[in-house]
Amino acid sequence: MDHLELVHVRKSFGSAVAVEDFNLSVRQGEFVSFLGPSGCGKTTTLRMIAGFELPTAGTILIGGKDLTYAPPHKRNVGMVFQSYALFPNMTVAQNVGYGLKVAGKPRAEIEKRVSEMLALIQMEQFAGRYPHQLSGGQQQRVALARALAIRPQVLLLDEPLSALDAKIRLELRQEIRRIQQQLGITTVYVTHDQEEALSLSDRIVVMSQGRIEQVGTPSEIYNEPATAFVAQFVGHINLLPVEVVDFADGWVRMGTQLVRTKRLGSLNGGNARLAVRPEELKLGAVEGFNNLCGRVASVTYLGSIIRVHLNVDGHTLALDMFNERRLQMPSVGETLSVHFSAEACWVF
Repeated sequence: MDHLELVHVRKSFGSAVAVEDFNLSVRQGEFVSFLGPSGCGKTTTLRMIAGFELPTAGTILIGGKDLTYAPPHKRNVGMVFQSYALFPNMTVAQNVGYGLKVAGKPRAEIEKRVSEMLALIQMEQFAGRYPHQLSGGQQQRVALARALAIRPQVLLLDEPLSALDAKIRLELRQEIRRIQQQLGITTVYVTHDQEEALSLSDRIVVMSQGRIEQVGTPSEIYNEPATAFVAQFVGHINLLPVEVVDFADGWVRMGTQLVRTKRLGSLNGGNARLAVRPEELKLGAVEGFNNLCGRVASVTYLGSIIRVHLNVDGHTLALDMFNERRLQMPSVGETLSVHFSAEACWVF
């Protein structure tokens, strides 16, 4: 059952179009992330769902009700901001219960709900503290509890982890997913961090210049990108100029070397770009696989992986090798052969 629907939604500011023909259906309890670079329209779309921005055209439905032009307080959505937006003069408990107090709920009900929310975020012992006495991660947990206290139909999160350091971000995103699954709440999450989107989401909406590039599961977005933009934005990828020489059998030429792919799409002749992830490339030439030969241009140590850049007929090809204690790293200037399967590459 679709719980949140956006139908042909458009938003313009004067002559500038921020969001164009946005169509999306979100199921009850689904976690959907809007992923894209700054300025792609993801936050504007989130703000239209929340009611902070009104669409120029289109329809927004929550629970089957048309709330396109309803004010925020009539939508029953919970919003978590990047900047926490906690009230500095209120304790943790008062912040969490604020929405319920504004709604005129009885004191006993507010106290019970606040207690439930603090237990959910595992911060019962901080009820009497003020925001300035908390860490960034703790403040964001409180902001999440405040948004959930009103029992919203939809939870909206606008880059809630971007101001935190890497370790806290990892811990908190696991907490967000745990809480979301425990409550079964429909959630829309805005981020420019591909790792966040891949690890948290049931589905990802990749956006560029106000438009949807692709909607899919994390696996579909990473392994089957629909456009060159998605392929480049999500993960690392090699995009190399090639010429299609045999469409029926999937053969393309890169410089002087031939490559076969099982995924040529709708291309038929002419110039195109071969796409292959660095982790799909393996050292050595193997019969029955695509084999390319090149000279090592650089070797970069990245901890768990070693990234090797090869010069192949004047084009750069990145190869990722898993780090091992006994790994003998290639040397700059060395000639290497690599192989990969026809299923591991595709052409745009």
